[in-house]
Amino acid sequence: MVPNVLHFIFGLSENFGGKPFSFSHYMAIRSAIIVNKPDDVIFHYQYEPSGEYWDMIKGQMTLNKVEAPSEIHGNKLFHVAHKADIIRLQALYKTGGIYLDVDTISIKPLDIFRQHSFAIGQELEQPVEYTLKEKVKKMIRHATLRPFRVNIAGLCNAVMLAEPGAPFIEHWLESYKTFRSNGNDHYWGEHSVLVPYRLSKEHPEIVHKISPFAFHYPIHNATGLQLLFEKSTVFRNAYVHHLWESASWDKYLKHLNIEVVRTKNTTYNLLARKYL
Repeated sequence: MVPNVLHFIFGLSENFGGKPFSFSHYMAIRSAIIVNKPDDVIFHYQYEPSGEYWDMIKGQMTLNKVEAPSEIHGNKLFHVAHKADIIRLQALYKTGGIYLDVDTISIKPLDIFRQHSFAIGQELEQPVEYTLKEKVKKMIRHATLRPFRVNIAGLCNAVMLAEPGAPFIEHWLESYKTFRSNGNDHYWGEHSVLVPYRLSKEHPEIVHKISPFAFHYPIHNATGLQLLFEKSTVFRNAYVHHLWESASWDKYLKHLNIEVVRTKNTTYNLLARKYL
């Protein structure tokens, strides 16, 4: 059984990567606490944040100061995101629990997934768009409860649940012997998305793959971000919305605050408003 303990990671670089602790980070933690009612919330950091939103939430967490790893299995970790990848896996392997990126918002409790040794969400390769003919097929499938075919890009490590000592994480950490990314390059997502997907096919008995519509939809293209931050849509299959900070920060996330959330009706704002 996965412990009902939440894990978050932030502040592995002194300048916070130009993204200081903001409303969206506060809301990621607050929504997860309200929805999941955890026994503990562990906030892993190297450099402690500051500011009004940090002051509003830090008292509800156990602060765990860490030192970001510089390498794994002799392979250098150049980018802070890859360092965070290792910290989250090691934390889950040691204590178990639920890991959430700080660019998420929680909607429904994750208890249903806690029965598995390890659970992780699938990520879509491209948006699901239909021609007229495909729309007719979609209606027929819906009527007969036949599943849709979607293109899966991999498994996304932004939301994960694990028992302490989960065998899947052991395999995943071992795979870093072949880690080769030097930062923002062709291999950027190899070990965070593609490798776990391959491992899930090799060891299906020790991993539960969750529908991409549970955590990682809409996706991080322009249309997907508009659905989250400009339109108002209810995604009934969503337990968590991944907000894709690397794609959404400049245009959307850094402009969020309590007043904006209270006055503008968008998918994200309507969800966040409930937790103010």
